[in-house]
Amino acid sequence: MRDYITEKVANTTRHFKFGNVDVQELEPTPEGINLQAIFKAIENNFPSHYFQKLNGVKIGHNNEFDQRKVKVNALYRDGTFYITNRQKNTKDLMDDIVHEFAHHMETIFPEFIYSDKSLIHEFHRKRQELKFELQSEGYWVEDYDFDNLKYDEKFDIFLYKRVGRNMLRLATTGLFIRPYAAVSLREYFATGFEAYYLGKQNTLEKISPILYDKITELHHYSEY
Repeated sequence: MRDYITEKVANTTRHFKFGNVDVQELEPTPEGINLQAIFKAIENNFPSHYFQKLNGVKIGHNNEFDQRKVKVNALYRDGTFYITNRQKNTKDLMDDIVHEFAHHMETIFPEFIYSDKSLIHEFHRKRQELKFELQSEGYWVEDYDFDNLKYDEKFDIFLYKRVGRNMLRLATTGLFIRPYAAVSLREYFATGFEAYYLGKQNTLEKISPILYDKITELHHYSEY
C-alpha cells in the first residue's frame, strides 16, 4: 500500500471524505505528505465494513499526546481518530492511521475478535515466553503481572525504561511482530493488524498464526 504514495505536494485539502466520513486537517502536515493519497490508498485496501460507525478523522497535535509518560502520536476515542500532524514522513502517518483502525475494529467487532479466546491464548503464551526470556537475562519480573491482558502503565514503563528498547527488541524478536505488541492484548491485535495491511503478512503469519488468521477472517467478515 505504501508504494501507492509517491507524489510530493506542497499543500493538501483541509477537508475531504474518507469512505463516508470526514477528514479534517486542523493543523498542516509537513510538506511532501499527500493526505488525500494516503487515505485513498487505505480506503482502496479496506473492505467497506471497516468504516461502519467511524465518525471522523482529525489531524492535528493534541496536548494529550505529550502528557502520557509513554508518548503517543495517535488516539482512538468515540469512533474518531485523533492523529498528530507532526509526522516524520508518509510511512509514519500511514502506520498511525492503520493502527487506530485496528482499535476501531475492536470496538465494533469485539466478539468476533475475542470471544473464542484463541487470540487471548496466543498472546498469553507469548507473554509467558517473554517473562522467561527477561528473567533469564537477570531482570526482576515478579513485580509485574504478565498475565494481565489490559494496558498497564507500570508494565509499559518496565518494558521501555527498565528493560530498554534494545534489550526489548532482542527479547521479542521472533515472538512478537514488534516490541510494542507485548504491551497489551489490544496492542497485540493492533500491531498485527498494522503489519497485515502494511506489507508484513508473511512475517505475521509465521510469528502469530492465530492473529493472522483472525485478521484474514475479519477482512472477509460479512455478517455486519
